[in-house]
Amino acid sequence: MKPTRLFFLAMVLVAVSGCIRDDFLNDRVEERIVINNLIREIQIDDTYELMATFFNFIGESETASFTWESSDPSILSIDNNGVLTALVEGTATITVSTSLQDGTLVTEEASIDVVTEEANNDGPIVKSGVIVTTSSYTLMGDFTLSEIEDSPNLDLQVMGNYEASDNLPGLYLYLSNNPNSIDVALEVGPVTVFNGEHNYILEDIGINDYQYLLYWCKPFSVKVGHGEIEN
Repeated sequence: MKPTRLFFLAMVLVAVSGCIRDDFLNDRVEERIVINNLIREIQIDDTYELMATFFNFIGESETASFTWESSDPSILSIDNNGVLTALVEGTATITVSTSLQDGTLVTEEASIDVVTEEANNDGPIVKSGVIVTTSSYTLMGDFTLSEIEDSPNLDLQVMGNYEASDNLPGLYLYLSNNPNSIDVALEVGPVTVFNGEHNYILEDIGINDYQYLLYWCKPFSVKVGHGEIEN
């Protein structure tokens, strides 16, 4: 074998081994439900339809049959289609659930206030998280994910304490509901900034659509790090 080919193969092995430290071989995640259009308040006598999405054990959205319940139907009732009806002033917890084939119950809940005056659900929703490495490469920093007012887009803002190794071949950023796989992830694009503050505008994405930022060594299909998108 020619020396140049040996050198190339050696570099590939170094790159692959450098990507891996705590590599995840099991890409299974907990099933979950997300309420897509949650509100904080609803005015007495108003109605509002909640919508939910079920994510299966690989983080992929899947059709499911939901059951909706209110902790206090005398304050805030909800029917089988997720339609809220505000009755009297107060607070109730709404629970949405679905049963898996093995009988396991998956649930999600949220507290909603019933108010006498016009409900205030204005202002963009902002979530945040911390980017952490799962490899031998440097990857760290805080981020926020926020709605852009009067727009279907989101602003992903990576903060000034962000730092990533610039010698990592083919580092890509994804949005995913599975921190260990890009099979059902949304590719944001290649990482071109390796230090300091920067942002991405994410078009036509809901604030609750994804749960993780996922940094991936694309040429070798290896995870480098992630950041959980938290409320």
